Amino acid sequence: MKFLSLFLLITSLPIISTLKSQTFDEHYTVDYINSQLKKKCHVFTEKKNIRVEFYAGGVPVRIDYLFPKSIDFENGIYFSESEGSVIVSCYEKAGKCIERDIIKRGSKIVYDRTNLTTTCTNDCAGVVEAMKHLIKLYVLDDVERTEPFE
Repeated sequence: MKFLSLFLLITSLPIISTLKSQTFDEHYTVDYINSQLKKKCHVFTEKKNIRVEFYAGGVPVRIDYLFPKSIDFENGIYFSESEGSVIVSCYEKAGKCIERDIIKRGSKIVYDRTNLTTTCTNDCAGVVEAMKHLIKLYVLDDVERTEPFE
């Protein structure tokens, strides 16, 4: 009986430590962000950039391409109560770094920020933290987060 108890304890330790040290990777982060956005806005990750699609009537009408190395993840990601959105901005020195594709017009324009329309009613701290984390995953080495966004 002691052997069985010891065996169960030893074999369950890796499972317990995995549960305690869960890391929040790119897929989890994007899923979390999208769960907090209005249905008319959706974030996708690509190899070298982040794509944000905006919909009207279920059809994409605008696509913003964010290039993570140009995004000010420390000061340029914040919640704007007046817009009901999380704002994602370029570094000041980067200027306009977000490429906006207006599908209906077939035009591409470059902007210095984009807005992620949210469903949250408070300061959206979780979405802000998740977006900062997503940018860091692209631009910094060995980024690991073990704390949930809320």
